[in-house]
Amino acid sequence: MIFGDIKQPLAMFPSVFKQAITFINSHDLAALENGRYEIDGERMFANVMSFETQAAANKQGEVHQQYIDFQYLISGEERIDVSLNLVGCVPATDYDIDNDFALVETMPNTSSLLLKPGMFLAIFPHQPHKPGCVITAPTVIKKVVIKIHKDCL
Repeated sequence: MIFGDIKQPLAMFPSVFKQAITFINSHDLAALENGRYEIDGERMFANVMSFETQAAANKQGEVHQQYIDFQYLISGEERIDVSLNLVGCVPATDYDIDNDFALVETMPNTSSLLLKPGMFLAIFPHQPHKPGCVITAPTVIKKVVIKIHKDCL
């Protein structure tokens, strides 16, 4: 996992993260409609979404096997709970290969990161995470999640 700010120098990032940051910097994200935007076919695409944050206790963690989630907060604030691996996680659903998605009931050894606009979090496959959690009170957030296939690294 990599946690950072969009204003950091790009030189230290892998080229696919630079490509994701270029997408972010070259679009008026606040004006983009919710939905999917192609960047490099199935290798890299962006999902723009808006929703209200919820209490972490009311959410399940999610896990991907094929894609890195490059999550960038456009507006609002959110807490993302993360775990570094699946050890001790209790599955809630079977893995959906078509949508690269499974849910987990528990996430042992969880850390929380607070995102404000301009911040990003790159979450690698097999790292459980619970995005969209409340920091102080439920609030509507807008974010873009750029899905980067693991073979791009």
